Amino acid sequence: MKEYKSRNEVPKKYQWDLSDFFKNDEEWNKEFDNLKIKINELESYKGKLENSLLLEEFLEKYFKVSSSILNLYVYSYLKHDVELDNALYIEMFEKVSSLYTKYNTVIAFFYPEILKLDEQQFKDLFKTNSNLDKYKIILEDIYKEKKHILSENEEKLISMLTENYDSYEKIASSLINSEHNYGKITTSDGKTIEIAANNFRKLKQDEDKKVRRNAYNKFSKTLKTYQGTESALLNNYVKNNVTLSKIRKYDSPFSEKISNTYLTHKVYDSLQEACTKNLEVNKRFYKLMKKVLNLKTLNSYDTVMKWNKLEKEYTIEEANKIVKEALQVLGSHYVEKLNKVFDNHYIDYCQYKGKCGGGYSYSTYDKDSKILLNYKGNFDGISTIAHEAGHNVHHQFINENNELWYRGNPSIIAEVASLTNEFLLANYMMKTGHSTNEKLIGLENVIKVYQSNFFGAVMEGQLELQMYEKVMNNGTITADFLNKSAYKLLKQYCGNTVKLDKYSSLMWVTRSHYYMEFYLFSYAISVSVASILADKIINNEPGILEKYYKFLKAGSDLKPIEVYKILDIDIESQEVYENGIRFFNKQMDLYEKLLDNK
Repeated sequence: MKEYKSRNEVPKKYQWDLSDFFKNDEEWNKEFDNLKIKINELESYKGKLENSLLLEEFLEKYFKVSSSILNLYVYSYLKHDVELDNALYIEMFEKVSSLYTKYNTVIAFFYPEILKLDEQQFKDLFKTNSNLDKYKIILEDIYKEKKHILSENEEKLISMLTENYDSYEKIASSLINSEHNYGKITTSDGKTIEIAANNFRKLKQDEDKKVRRNAYNKFSKTLKTYQGTESALLNNYVKNNVTLSKIRKYDSPFSEKISNTYLTHKVYDSLQEACTKNLEVNKRFYKLMKKVLNLKTLNSYDTVMKWNKLEKEYTIEEANKIVKEALQVLGSHYVEKLNKVFDNHYIDYCQYKGKCGGGYSYSTYDKDSKILLNYKGNFDGISTIAHEAGHNVHHQFINENNELWYRGNPSIIAEVASLTNEFLLANYMMKTGHSTNEKLIGLENVIKVYQSNFFGAVMEGQLELQMYEKVMNNGTITADFLNKSAYKLLKQYCGNTVKLDKYSSLMWVTRSHYYMEFYLFSYAISVSVASILADKIINNEPGILEKYYKFLKAGSDLKPIEVYKILDIDIESQEVYENGIRFFNKQMDLYEKLLDNK
């Protein structure tokens, strides 16, 4: 895979096209100025929302403005992430963040005016104007939060106080991706390269133990120099969330999250109980890794190594072709939407210094999502394409089948579509691989995807809960606290198979998901459902594709538990997670059998 030093070197065919958002930065600025006027127009409805006709007018404009401001936000976010050190996009991002704060301040009267209505007045809104029925679920969701919504002035204050919330994650990302020099290293093929966040994982996969260890030590040593800064960011972020949840009269931010996602404590209790009861299965994973790699000692810097040697490097074109073929099993309607991803430059593929690491899919209410990658030419990269394309296609289904205001897609639903694709890709490789190694790589992928998204996610989700417990008990989140807590969890989950060192517990420093409030648990729930769903699709269970399409089309007028019932899955049941773990165990059985017969 060709390496690029900067974005200017990357061919246009491998860059995303953002012109469906805005043709250029000038058009963005023009829309920014227009939106300032539209936001001010919303203020004219203040004190008038008890009138059902005026409420309808307000809602129509409110959702259009919300959609437009999100487009501004996402465009600047995407531009910033591919050029982290470009001052123009930093400025644009800050401008739209400030505009969003102004918007929230202007419309701060909306919720309080709905909530000041008594029950009869609220019901009368729909009797006097049947056009409001299309917004009924939205309005009922607002009304049910009556005890948690504050006065107009208090809501304005909260909007101003939370204006810079996104800066926590942005600062953390900049520290990791562009602010620090991690040094250079000579790889096993004789190349001297700079260590960076977006190539660190690949360096830890080097066959030369010395390269892995040196890269790990240099990168981790640098992380340790600013662990205090990172822990301070997390401490302030968590403290703010705890304070806001108290102001809104919730027991905790976790309870607020459960309320806002319409889940129950039983969902999370069942998940964690199933995980904790089956930690021996996770320890088996590390024992299998040690066996496959034929290592006397499995060190922390060994745990992302490839299990199988495959000299083949996949071009971007080959990767796209494999993903398309693997997902044919989902039917022509799905593939039609998948082709849009590749044919319309929805993906920004290549890595270089100054680009945000990792990968994601980011969409808005009226635009298909754009996908950021750091493609490295290996099978992991192909799997990431399948994963993020799953998000994109899911959004296409949602946006085509729901009104603007019901196009929300909570993470607990969103990750099912992406993870299902990864499992289907692995199954495809298992069946069509040209060699035993290619088949093993398919199985290796599905095993690692499940392990990281279930056991790994629950473990780190539990660390996040400990952060909140610390602050709620008037403590402070320090680097020392996080390192000790992380080390204890690693010992619990890995047993004695993995040799932990002084840097092992720094895993929390690079985890951006802590700025997304209990997002990690969503992965664990979703991967359990995805494993069950993929198994049914692979085995051609009658009617499963019809159910899956219905699932993909579901909008936010349905609650997550209701959406899962479309697939006949009850996420409050511990059996769902037990079934997922059995699926995981079965994949390890298949892997060992294929390995032993190699």
